[in-house]
Amino acid sequence: MNKDNQCYTIITFAPIQAFIEKSRKLRDLYGSSYILSFLSWIICLAAEKQGYKVVSPALPNVVQGMPNQIVIAGNLSEADINKIQEAFNQAWKCLVDSCREWIEQNVKEGKDKQKNIIQWDYRFWQRDWQLWANHSWEFFAAPGKDRESITDARQRLNQVKNQRNWTGINWQGESSTLSGTDAIAYPDLGRKVDPRDYDYQQERTKVRAFYEQLSQKLGESFLDATPKPKIEKKKETKEQEKIEETDKTELSKKYGSSFIDSREELSIPELIKRLITHKVVIDDLVKRLRKLKLVKVENEDTKLASDLRLTEIAHELNPYSFRDLSRQKDDNSKEEEKYWTGWFLGDGDSASKYFKQFAEDDAQQEEEKLTEFSKEMREWGRELRFKQKKYLQGKGRMIYAGGDDFLGVLYYPDQKISPYNCLQWFYTFKSEIWHKPKPKKITPSVGFVWAGNQVPQRDVLQHCHLAEKSAKSTGRDRIAFRILFNSGNYLEWVCPWWLLDKEDRPEADWWLLDNKKRQESAKNNMPTLSEFDKNLLESYHDRDGGKNWTHFYQDVAILESRHAFSEQSLDIALGLVEIYFDSKWKEIIANCDNWWNHYSEHELQTFTGILGDPKRFNPEYKEPPESREDLNNNPKVKEAFNNWVINLAKVGFHLTDDYGRTNQRLVSVSHTR
Repeated sequence: MNKDNQCYTIITFAPIQAFIEKSRKLRDLYGSSYILSFLSWIICLAAEKQGYKVVSPALPNVVQGMPNQIVIAGNLSEADINKIQEAFNQAWKCLVDSCREWIEQNVKEGKDKQKNIIQWDYRFWQRDWQLWANHSWEFFAAPGKDRESITDARQRLNQVKNQRNWTGINWQGESSTLSGTDAIAYPDLGRKVDPRDYDYQQERTKVRAFYEQLSQKLGESFLDATPKPKIEKKKETKEQEKIEETDKTELSKKYGSSFIDSREELSIPELIKRLITHKVVIDDLVKRLRKLKLVKVENEDTKLASDLRLTEIAHELNPYSFRDLSRQKDDNSKEEEKYWTGWFLGDGDSASKYFKQFAEDDAQQEEEKLTEFSKEMREWGRELRFKQKKYLQGKGRMIYAGGDDFLGVLYYPDQKISPYNCLQWFYTFKSEIWHKPKPKKITPSVGFVWAGNQVPQRDVLQHCHLAEKSAKSTGRDRIAFRILFNSGNYLEWVCPWWLLDKEDRPEADWWLLDNKKRQESAKNNMPTLSEFDKNLLESYHDRDGGKNWTHFYQDVAILESRHAFSEQSLDIALGLVEIYFDSKWKEIIANCDNWWNHYSEHELQTFTGILGDPKRFNPEYKEPPESREDLNNNPKVKEAFNNWVINLAKVGFHLTDDYGRTNQRLVSVSHTR
């Protein structure tokens, strides 16, 4: 097959058991992101080794932050695809074997509660590790056709993904405390036991003994392999550089718990996500990869200069610097105060529609635009990760930023952060973070979760996904703020960026261009956003001229209890906006043209409305704007608008609280949903 033909092959992959998304610690998230990026990188190397050009992702020599959809120029034969899949499988097996063999070589015995020695026999768990090495991933490839665009190839990939072909892994015994869907990984996993002889307490004792020793050995290995920072060396000098064996044991427990807490019970894939962040394990992986010879000999030095990039994660998650994020504590340690934290998950909007407009005219142009876009977004992700202090202003950490999707957490290491500090950061997110260092081709949708201090991390992440989904489904180019209480109840308010970010405001009088009659009647009266020095939330003032959101919050609660909000009227909602945000904001928000998204001929969003896409309320809706009158009078639309104002009051009350100094609740009001 001529590799120069203008056609494209798209490859992607997905975990069969969905183990990637299960997490308890930040380390799980980093490990998951690393594994996905690593396997994408392997696919790119395998394609290039066969002489194919990787169109996307760009910068394939940068390992971290790679998206898992690979676009390759050319019509790959079945044999070519099989070679790439074989490299993929071998690399994953290398990763699995590095983790398994490290455990078998270093964790040889444990102690039960009576301090009796337990010698571990690893014969039984070999089969389960082999199953995970062979059946963890689904691999999808959509070979291209001549004169076909990337958009066409993507559509065929979606069809290929519907043809599932996978093998599930069965097991017996107790399940992981993290996912609850896979077996606990310990040496007796896979041992055949007569159910009549099964001793639950004995198994629990063995599991605890194994994880205590595993955690300890991870700490010891870290201390042996990692130079101590200067601050630790100073302590040694003060203590005359004598570290007793008991001290080393305590340090091993301390640093080992950063990887795995002795009370955890993890499955094999969950263990892999933790161990791959350890320097010794990842160094062994690099050695194994060299033996695979994944790249051409002449490119060996260039490509495997990426060895340093492969090991970046171990340096980044070094317990010397990463321990402040470790939530699990030793049984004997003093209970540490836990704080509310802010989590944000985001993604670019409608990238496929952006490229589709080029595919209709010129497939080659679509390829160039895709490579340019991929390079731009990957450079942005790398910039965001390595200049976190600049972009996050010392308020947190980027967990991953690959392609146009990203995840981060806002917190202070040694003290609580206020929701108001988080909110202020989002005031300039789109203009100062998303569009830096240069403007992007697409807009972002973000879900932000202000999470209670007792909410499990896996629940926080689930709500991050749901909040981002709300931002997308409402109409994109916006942020969904979600307050997640310890009870599991939540509040949510979804807001277009232009109501927060002053640099993202539409050009003055844009809405007057749609309708000549409106232009004539409103030209002298309609306020423009350029008149406002503050965004919507900054413009809030209570009845005393202060910034206490309790007044607004209380009014809404009382009106709700009296069923004052009606599907037939917006008067009360608009009256509240006028009282607490002044008449100019009321006129902007009351203008029906500002409620709805506007689209170009290529279905690209040109303006983001407060209520979003009209098709949310009328799937058959079509332009022109004159047809919006029926839509605006739809009871569901009026209900949605009223709810938007109600949720503004409730969520704003919580988000604008500055360490309890600004908002004092005057009455007890339910905040459940």
